[in-house]
Amino acid sequence: MAVRGRQQPGRTGVFPADKPLRATVMLKPGDYVRGLYEELVNDMGISGAEVLREALTELHKREARRKARQAPKVAAHANQELPKAG
Repeated sequence: MAVRGRQQPGRTGVFPADKPLRATVMLKPGDYVRGLYEELVNDMGISGAEVLREALTELHKREARRKARQAPKVAAHANQELPKAG
């Protein structure tokens, strides 16, 4: 069985722009995130699909901030000269 959260082998990550995507998430009784999901749906008064959309948006923002913080480090590392052999 695949490790939860890892992309499955053979998946290309190519998403046709002209076709809708359907993401299926199984939230079983007792799963920690199921409780979070139910709480957000009830507290926010929005659909479960909208909760997931907002979660994706926030996760994307977080990843963009991480990449922005990392970019100067990567650029500085790329500009360093490698020691010469011999």
